[in-house]
Amino acid sequence: MRSIGGSKYSRNEFLRLCAGSAGALAVGGLAEASGAQSVAVKAGSVTDGTAGVFDLRGFVRWVVEVFEPSVRLGGGAGRYPDAPGGMDATLYGAADMACVLYAVGALRPTEKQRGEWGEAFEKFQVPETGWFLQKSFGLSAEHNTAFALGAMQLLDLRPRYDVKMGSEYAEPAAFLETLNWKTNVYRDGHRGAGIAAIRALAAGFEPELRSPEWFAKYFAACDAKFDAKNGLMGEGKPATGDTDQIGGTFHYAFLYEYFHRRMPYPEMRIDTVLGLQREDGFWLEGNYLWLTLDAIYLMTRTLRYCEHRRADVVASVRRALRAVEAAAWSPEGRKRSFVKGQAVHAATVACAIAAEGQMFLGAQEVVTDWPLKLVLDRRPFI
Repeated sequence: MRSIGGSKYSRNEFLRLCAGSAGALAVGGLAEASGAQSVAVKAGSVTDGTAGVFDLRGFVRWVVEVFEPSVRLGGGAGRYPDAPGGMDATLYGAADMACVLYAVGALRPTEKQRGEWGEAFEKFQVPETGWFLQKSFGLSAEHNTAFALGAMQLLDLRPRYDVKMGSEYAEPAAFLETLNWKTNVYRDGHRGAGIAAIRALAAGFEPELRSPEWFAKYFAACDAKFDAKNGLMGEGKPATGDTDQIGGTFHYAFLYEYFHRRMPYPEMRIDTVLGLQREDGFWLEGNYLWLTLDAIYLMTRTLRYCEHRRADVVASVRRALRAVEAAAWSPEGRKRSFVKGQAVHAATVACAIAAEGQMFLGAQEVVTDWPLKLVLDRRPFI
């Protein structure tokens, strides 16, 4: 859930409200605590960008020993609702829990369990198209399908039905032009990135989707959407950029990473993301996890090919991790962030932030018993 002015929204509702704003194993117990799945962090409360230690060993143990059992349903591996207390298995429950367990090194199913995971996903696949749908979650069909295929990739699973790309996706530049690049870059990024992620993921078992020509056209069209003034994707945006652009650009960034391509205007992108960080360590009130992952990833991955303001990025990431620690990783934060609504989806991003933070700052600063793994380094969608 997101919280704006005291009201709670799902990720989908939040994105609708905030589009265009400048400033979204198989292991058997009950989750600790209860409370609202939102957090209010006073602006200016997290300002220290100096080095420190983020000890996440307790959080990782909690994920495996408490949180996962609290959402696991009977009937076989891969049956999870969207939050503790849910009674029905969902597509995102399964896909998100695969991401969470993979991130903390606990996704180790037996062959029997792998088959059960496959059956859990199959319930949400449309036989005629091969696409996956969970209508109650509220995200686009492109997001549903790319996210499901990405989770199945973590398990080395192939969908039962072939994935078909409709004629509307045949020309990537034409499809991208149907998206809102002025006020809805973030939300429409789910669709624009989703079509490329679907092709990339399905190409492993459907070679006809592995088209170098299609992807060359796709990235050329994406390159043209970057604003030279701020290094982010969008049209008619402020010269200093906005958070709608951060969320949207991130969804294309992991595709650029997967295909070993470089996004243009790297210095401007780093300047822009740094400039939009709030004093509390986050980037947008009400979106304290997903926008944080988006912003951190844009900076850390750009630094891999553009050594620009590294010290400032390091300080920025530390400030962000301190804010996330209070809001999500700490015992009190867990009670707010992983109880209701889309709790398992929130766990995915909390683990992803930890994994990227550990990779960037090092295990001496982000401490776990075993290295964390970012799902985006294995498949191009989240």
